[in-house]
Formats: sequence, structure tokens, C-alpha cells
Amino acid sequence: MSDSFYYLAYGSNLHPLRLIERVGPLEGLGKVCLPGWRLCFDKRGSDGSAKANLRAAPGTEHEAWGALYRLKRSQYGTLDHFEGCGRGYETFWLDLPFEEREIEVLTYLTPSHWRLSSGLPHDWYRELVYLGARYHGIPESVQDAIARVPAAPDPDPDRAEEHRQLIERMKRQPSSERASS
Repeated sequence: MSDSFYYLAYGSNLHPLRLIERVGPLEGLGKVCLPGWRLCFDKRGSDGSAKANLRAAPGTEHEAWGALYRLKRSQYGTLDHFEGCGRGYETFWLDLPFEEREIEVLTYLTPSHWRLSSGLPHDWYRELVYLGARYHGIPESVQDAIARVPAAPDPDPDRAEEHRQLIERMKRQPSSERASS
């Protein structure tokens, strides 16, 4: 068994600063496009708001974007904890073409019984996803679509302030050197 694994981030963990603060050191590998998938904000969060989710859309023109990271095997449990594995997200392994080869990557998807028929993400959550997309140089049309997702203020002022501070730190970070790759 390898001492590392690949992780596909597409929601609030898209920006490396957020992920590093959660799991520790990592290696960023760059952005990836997922044809036949779409980004939705339909996962029921533990705080009652909507969170990001990838949904398969085979045979369509939909495409989702994410970022690949290499993490240490010892970080797996911590990542599961922050992703709420078993509490709205489930681990999902998929084969993904990357740099002229296929690699197996871990991501988290939402089972149908955890999806919301309606609901809004908190404004800070949408901003985390947007800043991650901007950091990685994901196409501007995708960034714009994320920025237009309706959002609501967080009723918990302490949680909102904690995330506003994270957002300010993220805004000070330069874009990925691999963003154009």
C-alpha cells in the first residue's frame, strides 16, 4: 500500500489554504476537468445550509472542475472527519485521466437521501468555493457561475466571522503557479 493517495477537491476544500489548515501539508497537483459531471449545491450540511456536491451527468455537455492533491495516507482519517464521511458525504474512488495517465482519486459525493430539494449555501461557503476556483485558474465562466449561486447569511455570527477571516487569508495568497497548466 502506498503511503500517499490522490484527493479530488471541488467544494470548500478546493483552495489549498483551507485544506492545509484542516489536514496539514500536502502537494497540489493542479486543476482537472471532469466531463459528464456537474457541480451542485444540494448537499444538506450539518448546519442546515447547502454544500457543494458533484453529480454525474453522463452523455451531457456538463463538466465540473476540481483540484487534485496528493495527501499522506496518515491524513485520510482527518480528511474523512472534516468531510463528514457517513454524515452527508461518502467516499468515492474514481479513475481520472491526469497528465497522460489514469490515476485513482478519492472524492466525496452525497447520497440521494442527503440531498436538498431546496436550500442555500452560506455566503462564506460560496466564497470559499469561488476563491478556490479562482486560485486554480478554473475557467472564468465556471467562476462566474459559482459567484452567481444564491447564498444566505450565516445565522451563527461566530462561525461567519471565523470563515471571513479564512477568506481574507485566502485572498492574500497568489494564484497557483500551475493554474495555467
